[in-house]
Amino acid sequence: MTILGSSAAMPTKRRGLPAVAVEREGELLLFDCGEGTQRQMMNSRLGRMQPSKIFVSHAHGDHVLGLFGLLMTLGMSDRKAPVKVFGPAEVGDMVEDVLGGAGLPFELLFERVTGGRVVKEKGYIVRAQRSDHHGESYAYRLDEAKRPGRFNPDRAKELGVPEGPLWHRLQEGKAVRFHGREVRPGSVVGPWRMGRSFGYSGDTRPSGRLQRFFRGVDLLVFESTYTSEYQDEAEEYGHSTAAEAGRLAARAGVGRLVLTHFSPRVPDAGLAVKEASRYHADVSAGNDFESFDLPLHD
Repeated sequence: MTILGSSAAMPTKRRGLPAVAVEREGELLLFDCGEGTQRQMMNSRLGRMQPSKIFVSHAHGDHVLGLFGLLMTLGMSDRKAPVKVFGPAEVGDMVEDVLGGAGLPFELLFERVTGGRVVKEKGYIVRAQRSDHHGESYAYRLDEAKRPGRFNPDRAKELGVPEGPLWHRLQEGKAVRFHGREVRPGSVVGPWRMGRSFGYSGDTRPSGRLQRFFRGVDLLVFESTYTSEYQDEAEEYGHSTAAEAGRLAARAGVGRLVLTHFSPRVPDAGLAVKEASRYHADVSAGNDFESFDLPLHD
């Protein structure tokens, strides 16, 4: 997971506008696409990787205005594969108004988000949950499918299973037959292993709904626009403080919390980390171009 932009409302010298990239098995997914995201991508470790899916939390400019330049750049790069954009209906209207007649060389698909399952692929699903911000807005969660357990080659040999395609079938969780006998996966493969999970809050006040939605995620990127001295502003404008992000992550049993969406009024992200760390043990500031690896579960 790479932070491409971590500022709130307007960019600063050190922070671009909101965008988070997730790489998984060669596929790139974007969560929000603030102004300048395409340049942030070029200046990051992602280089010229191209997103296949873009998930927009809401239609406020700092989260969506980079979408149009990015898609035009993909077109000028002669992309042919489709791009899917997901978000509230208002985002779809913006895409149609700006790019409806752009003549992009690839198919641009928009799918309206209303909550629940948004994407189901072979290896993962993405779901959405309504967040608590001004207007229609959503948080997102990606969950990988379970992985087969560890394969025991010595045990397979003991059972007489010849190395090759039959081993591969057993590793996929399928029973095999040879010489009139059956060997089931449980005889040579350990317990299923959990897939990894990732959560992205978008802009929001903390809520019990989001706490349940993010239950147990391995890595959560959560907005912390303000520190606690600006509690009144957080409540007025529909944002969270770093302390509130830390409490929600702790109550949800989150593995690692990465804070982002810092107000220019809070120039030192270390203060936000300090606040959130009072409640959660593993907190980091999501600075522009910083990447966080998410190891596979054993």
